[in-house]
Amino acid sequence: MRTSSKVHAVLAGGTSALMLLVAGLTLLPGSLPLPSPRFLALLSGVTLFPLMGWAFFRGLFGGFDRDLHRLAFRCLPGRPRLALVALIGAGVVLCAVDAATSDSRQDAEVRDGRYVVFETSGRRGTVEVDRREYEAVREGDQRGMAVIPGTALAAVALFVLVTGEVRRADDEAVEAAKAVSTTSAAPASGGTRS
Repeated sequence: MRTSSKVHAVLAGGTSALMLLVAGLTLLPGSLPLPSPRFLALLSGVTLFPLMGWAFFRGLFGGFDRDLHRLAFRCLPGRPRLALVALIGAGVVLCAVDAATSDSRQDAEVRDGRYVVFETSGRRGTVEVDRREYEAVREGDQRGMAVIPGTALAAVALFVLVTGEVRRADDEAVEAAKAVSTTSAAPASGGTRS
């Protein structure tokens, strides 16, 4: 597999692990000093779109054959394959937890020393809340901003590794074909003379 595929997969997988860790930490009781939702949105925008675009072009130029990609997935080394499948599984579980625990409040802010959130159902608009509610809404915002891009980045990393494995196999097949054509084209030596 080419080094560029490995670097691409490490960038996507590492960012995915970081974002899913942040999303998982929001489920712990109490308030932790985690990045703000705006920072997480910026991080996901800066990493997700370029890495996903790069993966798209890798797949576009590499062709797509579902059976070939399934075989390439099975040929990946066990630990990276297990790690990425575990990240995707954790992301799906965290998405389900986020969907189950989300409510109609979002965008927690502190304005003039007051805690406010945006209410999306009933009376829409900014509502003042207590600190406990503010912390809960803020953690929900953090989880929402981290879990979906984190899961998508894990899928991108897995796709890049599978595409790199297909390309490696193609390169080996081309080299083997060249070696066979070179040996069959070589003149036979040791013939008898009359």
